Amino acid sequence: MKLRRLSYWLNHSPLGGVLGLLSFVVVAFVAMACANRGQGPQGGPKDETPPKVVKTVPQNGVCNQKENKIELIFDEIVQTQNTMENVIISPPQKKAATVKSISKKVYVTFNDSLRENTTYTIDFNGAIVDYNEGNVLQSYSYSFSTGEAFDSLQISGKVLDASTLNPVANVLVGIHSNLSDTAFRKHIFDRITKTDVQGNFTVKNVSAGSYRVYALQDIGNNYLFDQPNEMIAFLDTVLVPSVSTTVKTDTLWQDSIVFQTPDSTVADTIRVVDTIKTTRKTNYYPDSVLLLAFTEKSEQQYLKKSERNSKYEFSLYFNVPVTEMPKVTALNFPFENAVRVEKNATMDSIHYWLTDSLAWKNDTLRIAVTYLRTDSAKQLSAYNDTLVLRVKNGGMSGGGSRSASSQSKSAKANSAKGGGTAQSKFVEVKTNLSANYDFFRPIELKFTTPTDVDPSGVRLELKRDTTWRPHPSTLSAADSIGLKYVITSTLKQDQTYRLVVDSAACKELYGRNNERFTSEFTIKNDEAYAKLIFEIGNYKGGERIQLLSKDDKVLREVAVEDTIVTIPYIEPGEYYARLYVDRNGNEQWDPGVYDENVQAEPVFYYPYKLTLRAFWDLEEYWDYQEIPLLEQKPKILVKSNDNTKK
Repeated sequence: MKLRRLSYWLNHSPLGGVLGLLSFVVVAFVAMACANRGQGPQGGPKDETPPKVVKTVPQNGVCNQKENKIELIFDEIVQTQNTMENVIISPPQKKAATVKSISKKVYVTFNDSLRENTTYTIDFNGAIVDYNEGNVLQSYSYSFSTGEAFDSLQISGKVLDASTLNPVANVLVGIHSNLSDTAFRKHIFDRITKTDVQGNFTVKNVSAGSYRVYALQDIGNNYLFDQPNEMIAFLDTVLVPSVSTTVKTDTLWQDSIVFQTPDSTVADTIRVVDTIKTTRKTNYYPDSVLLLAFTEKSEQQYLKKSERNSKYEFSLYFNVPVTEMPKVTALNFPFENAVRVEKNATMDSIHYWLTDSLAWKNDTLRIAVTYLRTDSAKQLSAYNDTLVLRVKNGGMSGGGSRSASSQSKSAKANSAKGGGTAQSKFVEVKTNLSANYDFFRPIELKFTTPTDVDPSGVRLELKRDTTWRPHPSTLSAADSIGLKYVITSTLKQDQTYRLVVDSAACKELYGRNNERFTSEFTIKNDEAYAKLIFEIGNYKGGERIQLLSKDDKVLREVAVEDTIVTIPYIEPGEYYARLYVDRNGNEQWDPGVYDENVQAEPVFYYPYKLTLRAFWDLEEYWDYQEIPLLEQKPKILVKSNDNTKK
């Protein structure tokens, strides 16, 4: 009864009507709030401000520092990350310093005794982040001196990969006041730093003197160039750091009224000096050192690994190309005159295909191998080894100490080779043909196992109207074991051809034959191609030009034999170009050799994109030394080469 009276009063009383309206608004507001919970307070914009140093103990830049502990105090809670990689202390420490964070503080404790009269620099390189959002404190460094003087000179520059001109990130850069060539190998650096993601570096707090500068991918963690696979860079010149101050004066003007008519219609103004502002800037030199980094070709020769990738073969892999074939003696299977030997182009991989079923049906092969290996005196000498090669997983993987992942890959490959249970009953015929084919390319037949091909069963046919007619061609072996054959013929543009391989024309070493194979293709017309012509403005001899994709991959390479270089028959599209000077004439780019004071062969980039259109000649002038090296490589091709050790 009471609820009914309250309802009647709200509906008929003037005051009740107002209260009813207010209650409706409140209910509607609550309903909207419930329906849109995501529309409520969002906590403001995301914090993207890195932590800020508010105090250091002792003060940054202090002299006569004797304590081995540094304290950094921040405006918020912080934490450290990857301190072993990120934090660089100069001069380098034999015992790594301890870096840890507690609340709003970061502590650095030196575990080496501090040197007298030495300026120390701690580069944190992004090792400090705020606790909540992980905002990184970039480019922060702390310095102090253990003596009266504070060294303040700097050496700055950039490290590029000598072969690609890409910046090299996270590589060590160090300087030596010891100017002998052996210092790089026998003495740790005087001062060090690391390159950033753009390859830039600054060696700070350098004392006056003469220095040699180096870059080092310090695999050995000892600040010495003592590993053959360490990336390095060095300069042929000695650097003497210096500093200068430039003064820039800026004058600020204001207009002043000097005459005005009574009716204010005419006024004369003059410019008078308001403020003279003087700015001083400190410049450190050298500030543009360019280091071109490379990894030397290994001088040591050794057998890297041995594998039995399928039951039909085994392989020997050397770390460098060999000049003399190893001598192999089989200990438990037929081998002499029962093997086909496959050598790769670089002579560092040698594959032995077994031809006797008593050999390839044997799950375990034992061989004695004599090969040349670099001894302790760095001389090549004969080395005798005994190898055991096993077939695992039904013949689909090799022996040795390969990982499970590599065994899996081998299993897939050997399944295609006929080494596994998924073996096809026919030999697969592969070619390099496509529907629209280049007339200047030879036709290739490829096999995954040694295969003998009967030339009478392989032929080209030319299509005339609806009839296929024989077309002259020649079949020849491209290797000595039967993995690749080449078909040469004079092919005419805009004509349609057919390659026919009769059944059983290809007989594999292990007994399988092929099914009949046909492939129809049309020869493209000249008008489908583009031509690129370079006029070399600084031709000296020995240059080689590489045509590149937008991924910096080499598509074509030609020798520069005159000031005019023509690259014909290019598919229309967008390309780039690189040039290197082949100093030793071996038709490949070579890195440097530190002990012989030989730099890597020079590399240059054509700085512009090359847009090639069909049936069009693009002519470009290229003086490859006209533009500074740092400005040559197109930005789309630049990729940072991060040498952080994994």
